[in-house]
Amino acid sequence: MSGAPAVRGVILYGPPAAGKDTVTRALADLDTAFSLFSRVKVGPGRSAGYRMGTPEQLAELRAVGAVVYENSRYESTYVTDRPGLNAAFMAGVPVMHLGQVDGVRAVLDGYPAQWLTVLLWCPREVTEARSAGRGDADTPARLAAWDATRADLDANPDFRFDLTIRTDEVAPAAAAAQIRQALTTPHGATELVMVDFDDTLIDRLAAVTTWVAGYCAGHGLGPEVEQRMLDAMHIRADLDVIEGLCAELGLPESAGELWARYEPELAATVKPFPGVVTALTAVRASGWQVVVVTNGGAQIQRAKLKASGIADVVDDVCISEEIGARKPHRRIFEAAAACVGRDLFQGGWMIGDNADLDVVGGRDAGLRTIWISHGRPWPGGAEPDFIARTAVDAFAHVHGGAR
Repeated sequence: MSGAPAVRGVILYGPPAAGKDTVTRALADLDTAFSLFSRVKVGPGRSAGYRMGTPEQLAELRAVGAVVYENSRYESTYVTDRPGLNAAFMAGVPVMHLGQVDGVRAVLDGYPAQWLTVLLWCPREVTEARSAGRGDADTPARLAAWDATRADLDANPDFRFDLTIRTDEVAPAAAAAQIRQALTTPHGATELVMVDFDDTLIDRLAAVTTWVAGYCAGHGLGPEVEQRMLDAMHIRADLDVIEGLCAELGLPESAGELWARYEPELAATVKPFPGVVTALTAVRASGWQVVVVTNGGAQIQRAKLKASGIADVVDDVCISEEIGARKPHRRIFEAAAACVGRDLFQGGWMIGDNADLDVVGGRDAGLRTIWISHGRPWPGGAEPDFIARTAVDAFAHVHGGAR
């Protein structure tokens, strides 16, 4: 494979029906250097895709320290072995499928190679639809495995995959191209892009509007109350805002009760703007580190980041409540750079929809800036380096080489 280091491999991790087999075939179609790494299997059942072994052979591998990782399930033992990996790397670029973060860690620590770790992800309902669509008889078991994969990720919040691809949004050939590009990117050739969250990556205003309308309809509150709540909450909503609305409007719940329901209900409503997840994935694949920089409370912001899927496709998140500084203060930008091992003097971009918080704050921190207009005219003052209608347009500008 032209341009790739000599000893590089790919680890694909993801829930059932996320497309590990499909993407592996697409990689082989793209470049014949890629091939599936066949693990040793000791036990009954399907043999296709495995190197079948005996208990005696497994004992010998263990005795000479040739087992990099092994796990047992379905009455069988599956082994990632050193001799097999040696042969696979001699033949080309092995693509390994693993279903446990502990397994990924074991391979990264136990076999000296430059591994590209890739999380292939799809929502639970996609796994169910794909499994049913191809006539699987064990769809409930696959859904249970999806749940286990989600739990495995949640139990390892410190582990960061090099690349995350939503296979319900990215076609197999495009996913293969992203993996190949990431694999051939020179190690360490990274630059930094910071990006706002609310109304930049996700449509927070639409989610708040929907929630307020539903709350008012459910409690028989009129349009005047609905508009007042939306006016107060459309930019920022925290417990202080909720307390003020309860006191002013005599809402039927206490501020504590209302806030307790608002956080999870809003998080369940938020969605990324179209194309954002794919665009973020492409930017990271091209060698950028991406950090979300957002004002707000840690609990609700992290809930929204997780529910929207954004948490899975960025390198880190910097939230004002956790840092003790809000945009446009320089300190939050310093913290965002530091969380991925960088300093502000190394430069980078700040992308966001707020002229003061994102553009002025980013520029004062020494960053180049992109303002997300959503079709609005620039409000005046020193202009950003680039004006984009959407975050996808902004990432295209960065991805296109504007470093």
